Amino acid sequence: MYPYNFRTNQKGINFREVFVAMPFADKYEIIYSSLIVPAIAKANEKLGFKGDQSLLPYRAKDDIHTRSGWINILEHLLTSQIVFGVLTGSNANVFYELGIAHATQPITRQILIAESGYEAKFDLKDLIYYEYHEPLSECIDSLSEKIKDAIEWYKLSQEKKVHQARMLIGPYDFEVLMQHGRERCFAIHTTKGKEEYEKKYGEGSFKKHISAITNLCHHGILGLDSSTQAIENGVNVSFSYHWTNLGNCILETMKLIDMDEVKKRRAGIPWYFE
Repeated sequence: MYPYNFRTNQKGINFREVFVAMPFADKYEIIYSSLIVPAIAKANEKLGFKGDQSLLPYRAKDDIHTRSGWINILEHLLTSQIVFGVLTGSNANVFYELGIAHATQPITRQILIAESGYEAKFDLKDLIYYEYHEPLSECIDSLSEKIKDAIEWYKLSQEKKVHQARMLIGPYDFEVLMQHGRERCFAIHTTKGKEEYEKKYGEGSFKKHISAITNLCHHGILGLDSSTQAIENGVNVSFSYHWTNLGNCILETMKLIDMDEVKKRRAGIPWYFE
């Protein structure tokens, strides 16, 4: 599977997962068990994450599922909240995975680490990475701070996106949000004419809402789904609108839906609207 053509099963980010790209050789196991895992646990404490909120480390070598190894790696690489890259050992597979992460994910969601004195390869010399040292126990707290900062920065950047999108919502857009926000998808039926629509939503609402939907689609808050069906004299085209990830986040901030509903909706969003 070529990464460019890959589409994830998971829609959006898995907010609990920390994907760890590192060499599989036994001599590197101590980095994982004595540094990375304790640092993630420490970060959970600092962030106040408990139970089903807690961050969890993930390595492909620990996964017992039967899905193709490379496809499995791509799935987690592209959806994890944080990608953790261990540069120690200069492993080719790790570098390839990190190359995909660098090209597709914000650097603020990536944490690179290497042993003290590590000589960076030419293409990595300008990247910032955390240097750990022996004993590893002395590095747990400072590494947990980096994890905490990455989580908080991502949350802040997402809140900024939602805030900016909300500032673009006009009065008619707001009406559509209030009237259709609790529906996962909806359609504006024109076959019965605007009179039928306005019986339900009020005089003049048809034209206003068509304009509002155009604006919401333009700003990435709504997405359009369409399908075609062959009929006797041609083709019948049907369409509907669904709330995008951004749209659902806005609806959640407006308290029209809760976070459980956001997660359910995320699973049904087409990949081209993620």
